[in-house]
Amino acid sequence: MSTAAIRVALADDHEVFVEGLRMVLSVEDDLEVVATAPDGGSALRMLDEHKPDVLVLDVHMPSTDIEEVVAAARRSAPATRLLMLSADTRPKLVSNLLKAGAHGFATKDASSRQLAGIIRRLADGQDGPVSYPGSTEPGDQGDREVRLLVNSLSPREQQILALLTAGWSNRRIAQECYLSVNTVRTHVQNVLVKLGVHSKLEAAAFAVRHGVVPPGGAPSTGV
Repeated sequence: MSTAAIRVALADDHEVFVEGLRMVLSVEDDLEVVATAPDGGSALRMLDEHKPDVLVLDVHMPSTDIEEVVAAARRSAPATRLLMLSADTRPKLVSNLLKAGAHGFATKDASSRQLAGIIRRLADGQDGPVSYPGSTEPGDQGDREVRLLVNSLSPREQQILALLTAGWSNRRIAQECYLSVNTVRTHVQNVLVKLGVHSKLEAAAFAVRHGVVPPGGAPSTGV
């Protein structure tokens, strides 16, 4: 007898990241991504409409008080488990969200297998882990390494990274920046090599995780 798949909903304002997460979770036989949303208000409407088993919420979304969203989600859908996803692991933030009613917390650099495991545990009624990959305080060794990586990018490459993180395709970047698609591909490849990542999704996750680009909206091309 087959077991019903765990119904998962995703709320994150970074289109590339959420689409990549949707794809990697959907390959799991026991997980089904039923809907996505770009902000807190849409997440609550999605919650009412789809009634997922687990709602994965980005901590930082535009025009969203995430603690209020968590509290509202608990009131409207008490059966849905809430997993917070963020690059920000400050203990006070984590504590406040868990007190507001979140069931688990994970960092955005968790692997797809780790996230799938957390989602399964939450759906099974267990608390999810709080993942701390390292200190995020300004001035620590990891922060200096991030700055070195970002500073290795040319101004054009930094612009390309910001546009990728905003969800723009190579073709749209080429049109808006008055570049050929081949030139954009070259810039994208340079960004991947310099950041030490293997895909545009990983580059976008790096940018979001380390606050390299501001959340929400595509930046000006400023040509």
